[in-house]
Amino acid sequence: MEKFRTMLDFCLSHQKVLGYSAVSLLTAGSERLFSAVAFQCPCNSWNMLYGSVFLLVPALILFLLGYLLNVRTWRLFTGCCASGKWSCWRFFRVLWLVTVSAAVAPLTWIAVALLGANFYECAASGSSLLQRHLCQGRGTQCHEQLTCADMMA
Repeated sequence: MEKFRTMLDFCLSHQKVLGYSAVSLLTAGSERLFSAVAFQCPCNSWNMLYGSVFLLVPALILFLLGYLLNVRTWRLFTGCCASGKWSCWRFFRVLWLVTVSAAVAPLTWIAVALLGANFYECAASGSSLLQRHLCQGRGTQCHEQLTCADMMA
């Protein structure tokens, strides 16, 4: 019983960090699953747009969900806490805290996606400007490595 009490006390005292960790782990797992199941680089002129959309749109959706699911957002914007005590400074302080909280999942998504490099490789293979920039001074082998045929192998 004492071990349970100790574990409960630990969880209660660190619930914010544990919550952010759980959100990050769920987001990272979802990104890896999404990348493996749903993402298929088209290997055409749309690569840059396709890779960028798969990188940024889910992050934007997660950011908006983070705002929508936060109780503070609703209190802040519906005026439940509106009183003489609420100053402009307090409004922006709470808005900042909500924004930081909502940014955990999208930043995790982008970080894991960039570490996996599937979306970035697809986007880079569709941009001749990016290929020229990345391969500057590296010869033709670099350009060949950034083509879509090599990515699919």
